[in-house]
Amino acid sequence: MTAASRRAPGWLLVAVAAVLAALPGSGAAQPAVHHDLSISLEPATGDLVGEDTLTLRGAGTFELALGRAFTPSQVLLDGAPLPGGPTPDGQGTRWTLDLGHPGHPGASPGPRRLVIRYRGKVEALRSLDHRGVLGGLPPMASPQGSFLPGGTGWYPDLGPGAFTYRLRLDLPADQRGLVPGRLLDERLEQGRYRATFAFDQPARDIDLIAGPYQIQERLLPRPGGTPIRLRTYFHPAIAGLAADYLSSSGQSIELYSRWIGEYPFTEFSVVSSPLPTGFGMPTLTYLGVDVLRLPFIRTTSLGHEVLHNWWGNGVSVAYEQGNWSEGLTAFMADYTYKEQEGADAARQMRLSWLRDVAAIPPAQDVPLRRFTSRTHGTSQIVGYHKGAYLFLMLQDRLGRDAFDEGLRRFWREHRFRQASWADLRRAFEATSGQELGAFFDEWLSRPGAPRLRIERAELEGAAAGYRIRLTLAQDGPAYTLRVPVAVVAGSRQAQHVLDLSRSRQEFVLEAATRPDALLLDPDFRLLRQLAPGEAPPILRQVMIDAATLTVLPTQDAAVRDAALQLAARVLDHPPRLGPGGGQAGAAPLLLIGLTGEVDAALRQMGLPPRPERLGVRGTAQVWTDSQPNGKALAVVSAASAEALLALLRPLPHYGRQSYLVFDGASAVEQGSWPSRSPAWEFPLENSREGS
Repeated sequence: MTAASRRAPGWLLVAVAAVLAALPGSGAAQPAVHHDLSISLEPATGDLVGEDTLTLRGAGTFELALGRAFTPSQVLLDGAPLPGGPTPDGQGTRWTLDLGHPGHPGASPGPRRLVIRYRGKVEALRSLDHRGVLGGLPPMASPQGSFLPGGTGWYPDLGPGAFTYRLRLDLPADQRGLVPGRLLDERLEQGRYRATFAFDQPARDIDLIAGPYQIQERLLPRPGGTPIRLRTYFHPAIAGLAADYLSSSGQSIELYSRWIGEYPFTEFSVVSSPLPTGFGMPTLTYLGVDVLRLPFIRTTSLGHEVLHNWWGNGVSVAYEQGNWSEGLTAFMADYTYKEQEGADAARQMRLSWLRDVAAIPPAQDVPLRRFTSRTHGTSQIVGYHKGAYLFLMLQDRLGRDAFDEGLRRFWREHRFRQASWADLRRAFEATSGQELGAFFDEWLSRPGAPRLRIERAELEGAAAGYRIRLTLAQDGPAYTLRVPVAVVAGSRQAQHVLDLSRSRQEFVLEAATRPDALLLDPDFRLLRQLAPGEAPPILRQVMIDAATLTVLPTQDAAVRDAALQLAARVLDHPPRLGPGGGQAGAAPLLLIGLTGEVDAALRQMGLPPRPERLGVRGTAQVWTDSQPNGKALAVVSAASAEALLALLRPLPHYGRQSYLVFDGASAVEQGSWPSRSPAWEFPLENSREGS
């Protein structure tokens, strides 16, 4: 996830009017604002002292803002106090800057210089779960780690426009820190750590990070250019992982440099966080300490964050037109790594994405064009998984060569600029020679996904073997689809792609040997609603549905409190308590309790019993099933209140599973119930052979 996608912009003040001039010597419009910042931070107390010298080029009326935790001590425009003074409000302090308008006699012909000196106190680091992190973070400081997100008022802000910056950071000697950008120098001086960074490309915010870090560095050679500085800023407890992360970072940069174009920055750092973060900013990624410990992160999430230096940071997102970068990054990183594992691993990822899509309640689904950032499970499915599927289907349609050339063209044309879905479409049209307006409009503008079926199929003899007459159908309004169909004969499958554009359409296929069956999209290469047998229940169906009722079949206060805490952690919406007895209603259910109480409640409510394969092994069992009314059921059964509390951290991360067995906080068994692909079979007595 890019830093921009989790920025909390609520307090930002938009310029009343601004006419920004282009910097000379550039073929593209460059930011007309430059920050020259000096920041001194005391993580133990939260005290921050700042000075910002802003260079403003051009003319216009600006609104300047500083967060409410900070107090200005001096504001000078071209060496004189700013006329009019500040306007305090509930969100902070703001000033109006009238620099005239182009051609107006009062407009300044040269750059203006605005100096702001200020101080304030950053709040102490909070203890947050992953959902709290996604909700937007305030500036926070602690000796264990400090994070001051951009867009939260810790430096003077002129609104959402782009700028460049230089920042000098001053910290206690036992701390290390950084901001996105090029490291110019660092040193220990007079009992303090001091470092200077510059960011010369268009930036939209500045994220400041500090902690008790141990730094390791490696230079990655770049053909014909300055080597890329690779760094880890790790807490001492995970410093031993640094060498592996440096190596994996370099491999990811080399992969995407070959695939897209040269890495756009001079460095890349992996920075550990005391919070469960997963943020990507230009030149760095900020990942939780516990996340970095997981052995698979170097070959999965790390590459995802490296790729955001191209998509989201190298080319920024025109958010008002939708966020394309998360879907493209999920496709080129998460899915690519599964492809490298093998065809079966990639197929399983496609199936897991479709199961997630099937879990979205229709009332909560939105078109992909409306996705801007991940705030809960539904938004992740829409933006990441449906977005990745769009690019998978586009690659299948264009071919890999034209698709890759489209990516490279998009990168060349929009490097360090904002871009939209329309810009992507134009790049792919240029390299493929195909008109793609209808394709993009359909997949971006419609919620949900098509629901397909083989309505009828007949087999008859033909001169060269066999002829299959089949009818494909889809729920209306009809999509324009390229539908994969496999003709199965013994152990062989012949693949066909059928162009379906109506609600019902007939096709004829030829087969040299007698087929046994037809399979509809058996490799899950089409974004669609799964057939019932393909989509056994998973935990996410209950987690993301706002209609879910939580049932707590217990009178024990400690168990009830633990169960309520767990429900609040796993559900995307505040828990709604349902009755503990009687028949199940017409809503998804989450049942949480102790072993005997859970089994009794299942019997009393007429719900499916505990699966035999799970029994009462471990300290807790979690499983899904379908209620008699077809709605999803999720059950958490534990040996004690303590066993329920042990699930608070891990369980929210297992939404794609159908069942789990826990020993404390460790999942010792997990999986999905088997799925059945829909097939149209050709028994001998139903054929028209020889007719």
